[in-house]
Amino acid sequence: MNRVKSFFWYLLLFNFSFISSYSITYFRNGTFATNFIDLNLNELSLLIILNLSTSLIYYFISFLIVSESQVFLYLLTFTTQQLLFVFVLWLIKFTDLSRSFYLIQTIIFFIVAMLIIRTFDKNMDDIYISFDKDLCSKNSNFIYCDYKDFPSNLLDTLTELLKSSNLRGLIFNQSESEDLSFHEIVEISNYFGINIYEIINDKYKLVHKSTSLSTVLKNFEDVFLLTLVLPFFLFIMAPLSLVILIFQGRPIFYTQDRVGLNGRYFRIIKFRSMNNNVIGEDELKKLNKKSKIVFKATKDPRITKLGSFLRKSSLDELPQIINVLKNEMSFVGPRPPIISEVKQYELKHLKRISVKPGITGLWQVTLRQDNSFDRWVKKDIEYIENWSVTLDFKILLKTFNEIIGMTGE
Repeated sequence: MNRVKSFFWYLLLFNFSFISSYSITYFRNGTFATNFIDLNLNELSLLIILNLSTSLIYYFISFLIVSESQVFLYLLTFTTQQLLFVFVLWLIKFTDLSRSFYLIQTIIFFIVAMLIIRTFDKNMDDIYISFDKDLCSKNSNFIYCDYKDFPSNLLDTLTELLKSSNLRGLIFNQSESEDLSFHEIVEISNYFGINIYEIINDKYKLVHKSTSLSTVLKNFEDVFLLTLVLPFFLFIMAPLSLVILIFQGRPIFYTQDRVGLNGRYFRIIKFRSMNNNVIGEDELKKLNKKSKIVFKATKDPRITKLGSFLRKSSLDELPQIINVLKNEMSFVGPRPPIISEVKQYELKHLKRISVKPGITGLWQVTLRQDNSFDRWVKKDIEYIENWSVTLDFKILLKTFNEIIGMTGE
């Protein structure tokens, strides 16, 4: 989304939320005039003033802060506008602003903003992957992937492109796919959540539609949950950040590159629970209690006393709400793996990245203390293949029980 287009959608969204909220709270005859008589403003004058002020704030913030996240820019601009408006009214001792109007406008803006951003993520430039080198050399939207170095090659190739493009599908060429059976290509398609196409007479023919959960329903679910819990989460995070700063110092947050939907890299955010001591590879191997690819230590000397509490209570996961806001994660889904882990995956493991990763998931509430990586993957695939809104809310309820029981590691 370019800058002008992004601003246009922000302004449209701002006015939609204002008019919708006005229709619910001030539309009754005389209500607005009675409340705003001291300001000597009609509805149109107030709307023009707010549009001018929010436009200036938008461009000022976008100039100061360079962010790839449109949702962050939208919400920061809207919040600044709302606070500034309230501050101005407070200065002139204006007391008749409807709280219902303010609250409804904020909720409408937030919900629609989330849905618009998620729609834009689907409408980026389409790219395709293929294992046919000659075919890819003839089309700039086709990205060649060497199957002999799969999936490492694919992840390295696509990670930068996927920031500004949408992985649409896999182009299959039967005559050039001697090393791959169609069944294997179907598995890759299913695991990445992308469709398989053949090019016949310069037209794309859908050969196989990938199995995937409903992204539309999933997005609505995440937006609904964000609307409910975001204020509460932020209320907890603010004092908790201060406690971490006092007892552990900086940095407050721990960030790490992870693999998200269809191989996109993103930076996960957690509260820091470890000190800055460096441990050698040999010692790390001795500490690792998990089988195969994943690292997990039950008695890691780097974990601080406060960090141990944060992990047991799962409070260290709270900042991932920011990743959900940025549409990098969902509330419920497979665990977001690290890059080096995914590069060791076998074909059967890749289905985990066919959907957005989650803050919590099926294996976290059923196999929380289990050390088997294969059983984790099995539970993640079970979740993807049997997904429903009901299943997500069951997992969320079980997660709440796990937090209360302090079962984290």
